[in-house]
Amino acid sequence: MNTIWNKAGMLLLGGTLLLSACKKGDEGALDGPVPTTTFTTTSRTVGFTTEVTFTAVPNPDAFLYEWEFGDGGGTDGRGSVASGQTVTHVYTKGGTFKAQLITAGRGGQGFSATKDIVIPSSLNLVKQYLTGGSSRTWKLDNGVVAPITVGPSDADPTSYYAGNPTPGALPACQADDEYTFSTNDVFTYDAKGQTFVAGGACDAPRNVTTPFTFAAATGQGLAQFTLASATPSPFIGVTDAPGLRYRILSITNTNMVLRAGSTADNLVFDLKLVVK
Repeated sequence: MNTIWNKAGMLLLGGTLLLSACKKGDEGALDGPVPTTTFTTTSRTVGFTTEVTFTAVPNPDAFLYEWEFGDGGGTDGRGSVASGQTVTHVYTKGGTFKAQLITAGRGGQGFSATKDIVIPSSLNLVKQYLTGGSSRTWKLDNGVVAPITVGPSDADPTSYYAGNPTPGALPACQADDEYTFSTNDVFTYDAKGQTFVAGGACDAPRNVTTPFTFAAATGQGLAQFTLASATPSPFIGVTDAPGLRYRILSITNTNMVLRAGSTADNLVFDLKLVVK
């Protein structure tokens, strides 16, 4: 047979399928319409990645479906590939990726229009967790061991103070404090009556609302936010943590670990928080 298949067709069909597409004694003609198709997508966030499910609209003229996900690499730079009418692919970085479906049948191969797959950056996902997509309130996690620890460095965050050895040991005026973050970059501290100040006393409330700046972490962490100076001075967890910058070491829809200070300061505070 004299039909010349392009590179994509050879990848899709291979020797056995190629022969099945031809009738005995033909001179290169293909038997049947060229399969055309479209596809739909659904996505969900999994940690700091995005899982996208691709589903081809069924076509009776197609017997093979191959996908290009457009996320770079691969033999032709189009990215990773998969086969099947429904497939799932995990994107590990943010950006806009051009996905395409290639179908093969007895009439040859058809190419769908490329579709832009928009994946949020991991930084955006962290902020989504922080703010809940609108506004989210956090509290120190009084239900765990050592909700607050203090150390000299990122490598040693506990040797100055290893934290309360039993859950539920925070003072009531500290355990009820609420810290709210909104998507429009506003932070609100609500003392719920009194503020626990460094030195161990419950004092007058230091309620405050102030903007914050969200960015990639400088040093260890998924991201960081910096509270704007205000009166009273804003803080999270403890009033004597150095500076107004907090690095997010870990975060989910329910829990977060923050770090104030730095190795350069010779002082770091780790704070475990839970969603209200």
